[in-house]
Amino acid sequence: MKIEIMHANKSHKEFLIYANKVIDEVNNMEQYTEFEKHIDADYYCDNPKFKCLVAEIDGKPVGMILYSYFYWASDGQVLWISQMYIEQEYRKHGIFFKLIKKLREENKDIQIASFGTGVENFRMQKIIKYYGGHEMSNLKFYYKEIN
Repeated sequence: MKIEIMHANKSHKEFLIYANKVIDEVNNMEQYTEFEKHIDADYYCDNPKFKCLVAEIDGKPVGMILYSYFYWASDGQVLWISQMYIEQEYRKHGIFFKLIKKLREENKDIQIASFGTGVENFRMQKIIKYYGGHEMSNLKFYYKEIN
């Protein structure tokens, strides 16, 4: 099985939308994001708001990591991993490790990576902890829609 890692292109659009919906369901999101409506303006444009790595096997997308950056005054630039997804039938084949390796290669200067996951997404919490991630019990994250 030959796994190829690349930046997402237009041929990956439907897979990214599908993966986003699965992630929303796993995380018990009360409302679905509008990722599908905004993907062209936010990613397939001249100034993308995020980056995305895709894993392919025989030309078929089977995994992805969607990420962006923000600045945290005490740590500098932070890599924000918004979503990670591997098709269930392709899990435990090293795809996730290859995606992470490529992410690290392309972000050597970044010292901190930050993640978020649903409270009941125990699988992702286990993966994050396996990679040395620590839950921040002294911070709470909030969001507000700005209209």
